[in-house]
Amino acid sequence: MIDLAEKRVLGRTGLKVSRLGLAGGYGISAKSVEKAYHDHGINYFFWSSPRKRGMRDGLRSLARTERDNIIIVLQSYDHIGITVKHSITKGMKALGVERVDVAMLGWHNWYPPKKLIKESLELVNSGLVGYISMSGHNRKLFGEIAKRSDNPIDIFMVRYNAAHRGAEKDIFPYLPDSNRPGLTTYTATCWGKLLDRKKMPDGERPLTADECYRFVLSDPHVDLCMIGPANDAEMVEGLKALDSGPLTEEEMERIKRIGDHVHGGSR
Repeated sequence: MIDLAEKRVLGRTGLKVSRLGLAGGYGISAKSVEKAYHDHGINYFFWSSPRKRGMRDGLRSLARTERDNIIIVLQSYDHIGITVKHSITKGMKALGVERVDVAMLGWHNWYPPKKLIKESLELVNSGLVGYISMSGHNRKLFGEIAKRSDNPIDIFMVRYNAAHRGAEKDIFPYLPDSNRPGLTTYTATCWGKLLDRKKMPDGERPLTADECYRFVLSDPHVDLCMIGPANDAEMVEGLKALDSGPLTEEEMERIKRIGDHVHGGSR
């Protein structure tokens, strides 16, 4: 049985990551950021856009004594290759760190232009950045990139939840056995729809946040699932997934049934 509390190697990066990662774009406090690390073992922190103060202050505090034990991810929405270095180094300065572990190329539904790839790899070669990640909604694009022998993207961040399971056919089968990019996911709650009683089939209770995260992490292809709580209570609720473990067959069937219903309703 998979132990979700155990850290896992993030693909070819070799980084050992907690199975849940914390995003700071929804207003989580600095105190909660530090609590996630000290009390729950979370070590993957995504200072996503907008770059909110809570994550900034929490990471600044952690970095003073735990820099080698935490993984910091900064995002750039540069789609050309002009501002990516400025965006990443500006974030580093705000956090008081001399390097970041991951530079996230945000929201790419087409293959990034050569200039952006070149500028990103120069950040790696200079030692300012450890690895390159990329997010996007075009699942088939990630499947195509995964098949490339010259794939420069070290970590994929893709949409995957019970209502949107297309990654199971568009991405997962194309991940290579060796030199595999790390796979992280987002929108596990389908933007809250899977938690909404009004969107459930008749007679079904809505899913809990930890059930949504356990669904995602039950797939062996997924290294890490991002959570984006707005407060400490939401964070603690989501982190229950680490202690609950993978889903049973009965739980999986129920969650997929609800996911299919929500997906049909969203269309």
